Amino acid sequence: MQLSELNPTRPWPLPQAPWIMSQQWRDITFVHYAMDPKMLSSFIPKGLELDTYHDQAWISIVVLQVHHLRLRFMPPIPGVLNFNQINIRTYVQSSEGKPGVYFLHIGATSRLAVFGASTFMHMPFVHADLRIDPMPPDKPQLSHPSVQRIDCSLSDHTKLRLRTAPVSSPYPAVTNPLTKWLTERYCQYSDSLHPVPLQAKGAVGSELLITDIQHKPWSVQTAKVSVEQNSLLQPFGIVLPSSPHLVTLTKKLQAYIWGQRPVKPIR
Repeated sequence: MQLSELNPTRPWPLPQAPWIMSQQWRDITFVHYAMDPKMLSSFIPKGLELDTYHDQAWISIVVLQVHHLRLRFMPPIPGVLNFNQINIRTYVQSSEGKPGVYFLHIGATSRLAVFGASTFMHMPFVHADLRIDPMPPDKPQLSHPSVQRIDCSLSDHTKLRLRTAPVSSPYPAVTNPLTKWLTERYCQYSDSLHPVPLQAKGAVGSELLITDIQHKPWSVQTAKVSVEQNSLLQPFGIVLPSSPHLVTLTKKLQAYIWGQRPVKPIR
């Protein structure tokens, strides 16, 4: 199958250049929070604007296992083949009109992955102590993905501890307007001038980069969650509700990633 045929719902064509990296995402947990856009606007670089759903901005905490990461035409690199990762992202659009994601913070258990992504891709990566432990499911018939306990501590001493359990069978994310809006994002943005949003708050200039991503449409399970601790957004001065507005789980997804390029300015 050609990559262009992998996802019929993709909203724009694939780049003409070949992809440069592939990775498989496993045991993916999405923890979504809706909030006032004013709480996030100061962290968004010039040239991007917050994307909103029913006039609300969203922050998503995404916990996953990265497997089989490899660069095209290169053998596996020891130290970055498999690792755990946590993303804190929000939703944006650029002058190209492509809805994508913008990362406020990313943690990974691989120090080599942290070095590579922060140095060469201008991404806000830090080292993370992150455990994703399966637990006996509350409902045996809904055992994929299994009930999980997540325990994370980032290098800035913020923490996340929670437990999730699926409460639905898998369904296509595009069949629900909100999950479609949250998942149908086939690019990510970064600012090479100010790659760490917390340090770039209030910065005047930016040099925006866009990265295209291709994968099959998301299949998700709605989940219940028990949050024991979540201080991940405290450095941003953002207090999250005690309970998220939506939690979903996905067992596995294969992704292909293109090289970064500058965002095209408005003419």
